[in-house]
Amino acid sequence: MKRLVSFSLTILAAIFVYFMLPESCPEAARRVAFVFVVAAVFWAFEIIPLYATSLVVVLLEILLLGKPDGVLGMDESGYTVFLVPFSSPVIMLFFGGFILAAAMQKYRVDRLIARKLLQLFGQKPFSIMFGFMLTTAFLSMWLSNTATTAMMIAMIIPLLASMESDDPFKKALAIAIAFSANIGGIATPVGSPPNAIALGILAENGFSLSFLSWMKMATPLALILLLFSAGILFVLFKPKHDRLHLSIQSTGIIGIKGKIAVIIALATVTLWLTSGWHKIPEAVVALLAAGVYMALGLLDRHDLKKIDWDILVLMWGGLALGKGMEISGFADWILNWHIFSHPGLVLVSAFCITGALLSMFISNTATANLLIPLAVSIPGENPVILAIIVALSCSVGMALPISTPPNAMAFSANAFTSRDMFKAGILVCVISIVVILLGFEYILGKLV
Repeated sequence: MKRLVSFSLTILAAIFVYFMLPESCPEAARRVAFVFVVAAVFWAFEIIPLYATSLVVVLLEILLLGKPDGVLGMDESGYTVFLVPFSSPVIMLFFGGFILAAAMQKYRVDRLIARKLLQLFGQKPFSIMFGFMLTTAFLSMWLSNTATTAMMIAMIIPLLASMESDDPFKKALAIAIAFSANIGGIATPVGSPPNAIALGILAENGFSLSFLSWMKMATPLALILLLFSAGILFVLFKPKHDRLHLSIQSTGIIGIKGKIAVIIALATVTLWLTSGWHKIPEAVVALLAAGVYMALGLLDRHDLKKIDWDILVLMWGGLALGKGMEISGFADWILNWHIFSHPGLVLVSAFCITGALLSMFISNTATANLLIPLAVSIPGENPVILAIIVALSCSVGMALPISTPPNAMAFSANAFTSRDMFKAGILVCVISIVVILLGFEYILGKLV
């Protein structure tokens, strides 16, 4: 009954928003606003399963926007624009990350690595969590944060299994992996797609920014945010004991198949790390790894069935929502609000907050693609600052499982609820925005 009431109230709220938007809002944008409200509430409070909400988003967009000769004037195949995101590079990379994690788990390589890390981090809960966070963040500086999360989640699953079932600290460990992967991506130009988008668009407008300049600006920021995030998670999900006597049984000698699985994993990571040199897209590398594992018989159809396909559907909904906001003109309409006409810190704050909020519900890559071109085109403002601020803010909008691929992958560990992540993520997001805005002049100084 409670779920039915929540469902009904959400639909009524979405209808209210649809009719209350001003006449300046195009009809297509009104319809996307309706879908946006439904998706935002459903994802935030898990009124229905998260993957079911994604399917609802896709179906609503097809029915409201994708009809032939409808509000967007599409032809009979126009609706496929909302189906295509399911085969997007992000989801293919995500799929490859699942395959990699499945291989490490099947041959118990994850347990071997986790045992080594435990010996390094000690037994105090905070040091264990922060050790995993530093490791994840460092890897995310250079590798795909999705692939990094896949590897790190595979490592902590044995730790979570060895802890007491009612220990809140299990939630902290799992969420920490996702948050640190998101934050680590801030530190280098190759760490997160919004960074690369910002540099690419700035280069097109005649502004060159070196790799070192970015790191001088972003690495201190990433370290500060890691510390804040660790503190928030430790306070919200306090461990039951002062020391965690975690132990992972020895896996023994890894067999020949396990060694081959490790070699393939290392080759995959190497190809991800050197993608700028060999020009093979990360998503293609992920599919290549999946194909090799299957072709060599290291993984079979039974392993394939165990992959969390619901998480892939979850990501599909976020990408489809981003596409709907783009083609309907809803995002452009928002950016025409009066607040975006104010210069200086007010404008920077508006873009920062908008970037973080949008990234909670749609792909941070899609958000960056929407906001950065508009930001750098505003006359009389510093395009470098606006582009960098948007890129950074897109990486801190991480309050929901749908917000980023690392969040969705951590959610697949079944160690916490969407509400748990929202409670911690919204605090991290607010603090991150404040830190970014307080560092406004510092960022300018490091980029000059």
